[in-house]
Amino acid sequence: MKPTKTIFALCTLCLLFTSFRLLNDWILYQTKHCSIYFPSKPSFETEDMNSAVGKLKIDMYMYEVPDSVADDNHLYALYETEYPENSISSDRKEKQDDFFRGAIDGSAKNVNGKILSEKKIELEGYPGREVRIDFKDGLAVIRMRYYLVKNRLFMLQIFTETKKEQNKSIDRFMDSFKLKQ
Repeated sequence: MKPTKTIFALCTLCLLFTSFRLLNDWILYQTKHCSIYFPSKPSFETEDMNSAVGKLKIDMYMYEVPDSVADDNHLYALYETEYPENSISSDRKEKQDDFFRGAIDGSAKNVNGKILSEKKIELEGYPGREVRIDFKDGLAVIRMRYYLVKNRLFMLQIFTETKKEQNKSIDRFMDSFKLKQ
């Protein structure tokens, strides 16, 4: 019976080690202004967008989960947008609510979604919002965090099926976001 217990113990240790490694195999991705962990290396694109305050450049870091990979989520994304200094800033509290309202409503409108919840958050004293948007009439949920740091907007986004909305990878991604000093 001792060999059976030893084999069982070794198998248990291997399973624990493998599970631990899988959780820690995420990639720390760093931009000039922040860092965040992704499950795999994200792609990078830059897009210009016309807005009420002029042309804006959006840096997009995205990891779309391939069908062959087991993951509770479909997309992990970080977007960075620098606004003209005279248009919005985290120092100008009187404009923040309108700014976030426009960003959140615009995000929901872009996917024909419905805002499910919204709350004020902070990161290192900078204002933010956490939002859940219904996508495709209950098929999926988009979880987002917005942070306004001086005149730069950071937007974190995850697409997941509604039934998988309470998975640990969402928190791991969102909570790993750090500003560079």
